[in-house]
Order: sequence, then structure tokens, then C-alpha cells
Amino acid sequence: MPIRLGIIGLSADSGAWATMAHVSPLKSAALSKEYTITAVATSSPESAKAAAKAHGIAEEKAYSSPEAIANDPDVDMVVVSVKLPLHKQLLMPALKAKKDVYVEWPLGKDLEQAEEMTALAKSQGVKTVVGLQARQSLVVLKAKEIISSRALGRIRSTNLVISSSGLQDIPDRARTYYNDPKSGANVISIPAAHVLDPMCFLLGEFKTLNATSATNFPEIRWIQQDGSKSAPEKKNIADWISVQGILESGASASFAFTCTTAATPEQFSWIISGEKGSLKFEGTSFAIQMGQSTLYQYIPGEGAKWEEVKIPPDSGHFGGIGEVYAAFAEGKKEGLVDFDEAVKRHKMVEAIYRSAEKGTRESYGY
Repeated sequence: MPIRLGIIGLSADSGAWATMAHVSPLKSAALSKEYTITAVATSSPESAKAAAKAHGIAEEKAYSSPEAIANDPDVDMVVVSVKLPLHKQLLMPALKAKKDVYVEWPLGKDLEQAEEMTALAKSQGVKTVVGLQARQSLVVLKAKEIISSRALGRIRSTNLVISSSGLQDIPDRARTYYNDPKSGANVISIPAAHVLDPMCFLLGEFKTLNATSATNFPEIRWIQQDGSKSAPEKKNIADWISVQGILESGASASFAFTCTTAATPEQFSWIISGEKGSLKFEGTSFAIQMGQSTLYQYIPGEGAKWEEVKIPPDSGHFGGIGEVYAAFAEGKKEGLVDFDEAVKRHKMVEAIYRSAEKGTRESYGY
């Protein structure tokens, strides 16, 4: 029997995130056998009915409260795909109703919220999934296979550098929270964490870390629906972050994320250096969880050079989210992030905040 989903945040807009990222893969031939969308919830009855009509959901299954969708007996799993500040208030009714849940990363706006929801999920005995989907990327899984085979020997270091102009001006729908340090939604907690998570997945957690952050561009503008931009406002969050540290394995790690302007080309470069060989990820987007980077391998010897590692053609799922749904349906655990794993990542983010603020070396006792 297919898993029956109720999606909070699904709209009638075909270009909206929940439609592209969740509904598109769920309607693929493979996943449509495993899942069916039986209910939707939005912020108003009108938008809920519009979403239901657009996605072929019965009108009586269009809800405007998290309690209503959580208590629907025809919903097995509640998916929360909305802005971060609302995660907790929308997730708690589902957990109390003993429904399995899938929520976008971050789990909560801070570690305290994440731990509270994790404790409730454990007490209710429900299954949980958090959208750190880069672990399901085909290139990341291929890299894990190579590292696990010991073809690279002992990993000694890793170096990851990102430059992106895509985060200087932000869609207006994020105006109410993105520039607010208290919201938990920022460059460190979202785009940086989406990249640091697969680093830790492949190479292990930080034993200790030092972080530095800065606001290099003091103003932010909001992109309107027609493409125009608002007048500049004072930026209250960092747009540059650097993290260096020692991993539990003893390998050294260096990470730098720079928000730039169009004057600097997009860059994603990640090298993993072993005693016998190395791997390199290259791409033009920081969002490794959404796009396919190219993976290269280097084995020293006569005529040695970086050789592209051939990856099977993508299955058509959007940015690994479809692969997350597939893994959950199959009962797989490797590469899936549950609430416990999300708390670990929240602890890392909090350690980065502390180090950047105080100039201290930090650990996060996961």
C-alpha cells in the first residue's frame, strides 16, 4: 500500500518549491507506486482549495491548519515544506498525532527547538526525515564508495571553496525572516550547512573547529515578483564564512563560503586528499544538494591527471529529494537524515556561531 502524504506548504503554483522539489519526483513512475498525496494544508482555506484542485486532491482534504492535516486518518506522513520560522509550530501537531514526518532543513530555528522536536518524535515512536538531501547525490554516494574502498588511502585533508553571487539579492517572500539573525535562516545555517553535511557524511565530524564570519556587503535588496528590486536595506547577517578544523579521523578540513557579486564567477571546488590519491568535485553552483557536480579522481603515476569519474545518468529526481523518498520507502538508513542526525548538524552550526562570535576553538559533543 502506498504511503499517504499530507503536504504542508504545497501551492497551486507550478513553479513553487514544494511542487518542483517534492511533487515532481513523487509523480515519477517509480515513486508514484510508493506514495500518494492525499491531503494539503496552507495558510488559508482559499489557497488550500486551489492547491488541492491543481494537484488532483479531493477538496475535503484541503486544510488550513496543521492540526487538521495531522489528524486526518488518511495521512500516514506529514511533509513540511515552508519557511524555517514556521517549522516547529507546523511539525508539533503531526508528532503529537504520531505521524511520520519529512521536514526541510533546518529542522528548527535553533538547537533548542530541534532537540525539543526530536525528544517528542522519540517518545511518539515515529519515523523522521530531514531534507539534507546532498547525502543522496549520485556524486556524493560515488565518492563515498571510492573512499570506503581505500583507493585513496588514508584521508589527510579536505579543502572546499565556494563563491556565489546568488545570495546577495533575495526573493521578497523571505523578507520577513531572512535578514533577521534570530530567525535561524542565514548563509551559515542553510547553504553552508547543506555543503558541510556531505563533507561530514564522507569524512566524519569535526573534533574541533575555528570559524570566522563577516558581512562584506552591508546592504541587501529584495527581488519582487516582476524581477525588480527593492531599495537597499542594512544587512544584519554574515555573507562570508570560513571554517577550519580537525576531523575525528585526524584529517584537517578547510571550508570557505563567499557571497560575491556578478564580478566574480560562480565556483564550487572541493578536494579530498588521500595518501594514495585524491577526489575533486567541481561545479558552478554552491547547491550540491540541488545540482550535479562533476567528480574527478587523481591517482599518481606516469602521465597522471584528473580523470572524470563516470556517474550513472540521473534518475530524473529533483536534487536528491526523490532519492530521499525512494530510500525511505525502501527502508534504507544510509544517507537518510533523521531528527537525531539533524540535531548533530544543529550542534555543528551552533559551534560555528560561537567560534565566529568569540574567536574560540569549539567542539560540539555530538
